[in-house]
Amino acid sequence: MNARIEELEKRLESKHHKDLFLQMKHTLQAVDDLAEEHRRYQAVQALSGVRIVGSEESVYFDTLNQVKELIVHTLEMTIEDLEHKGDKRYEKNFKDGVE
Repeated sequence: MNARIEELEKRLESKHHKDLFLQMKHTLQAVDDLAEEHRRYQAVQALSGVRIVGSEESVYFDTLNQVKELIVHTLEMTIEDLEHKGDKRYEKNFKDGVE
């Protein structure tokens, strides 16, 4: 995913939309922070004797990874719309526009 993020950053710099990249980066960091907070909470729970269900933890972290993937994919679609702005033959991903 890091290579995709670097490629997106380069594409956005050429379009002068670095703010979109920074917003995505901050959102991904917030998801990572949430995952770390959850890990710490589960560690405290385990130390206090609460049984941790591994399958539920797996689903939780899989869901967070899916959310991160969706955020990156949405930015990719946004960049595509920006790059094809004014192209009458291009079918937009976002009908309401990207500006």
